[in-house]
Amino acid sequence: MGSNPVRYLEPEQVRAFRPEGAIHPRIEVVDEFVILSGLIKRIFPLSNPNDYLSIQDGSGKELGVLKTLNRLDPDTLAILIEELDRRYFTPRILQIDALHNEAGMWRFDVQTQRGSTRFFVRNWRDNAQEISTNRWQILSVDGARFEIMNLEALDAKSQRLMDQLL
Repeated sequence: MGSNPVRYLEPEQVRAFRPEGAIHPRIEVVDEFVILSGLIKRIFPLSNPNDYLSIQDGSGKELGVLKTLNRLDPDTLAILIEELDRRYFTPRILQIDALHNEAGMWRFDVQTQRGSTRFFVRNWRDNAQEISTNRWQILSVDGARFEIMNLEALDAKSQRLMDQLL
């Protein structure tokens, strides 16, 4: 069984439109084809979020890889950024108000860029990764991702609470 080669797309080849009432954008590869309900996913979401984006049809079949968001026309860029923001939104933890172990799970009460929230983490070592020095990604029991951009930049109380886990 052979594999299909990756088809790379230049920004000038790609246009996106949002028909009224549509959930997903319409994505056109100019002079070739139109995906009526297009999906866009980052291939390297943490290390290279604005380059190498998989363009897929509604069933998840990859039809091409957009090399970069740079050089896209402004309307297409706005639509694709909105789609990526919705798919990859990760609240950034700015402060930890409380951290308690309840029934084998850690309960976090935190402040994020979108306000206060509470989430639970089971099996800390399996659901938290230091993705670079002092940068942590945490997966809650309901599948939500949270991020601490720089543990050392948190206030002293937040750092003391995190010391319980590290």
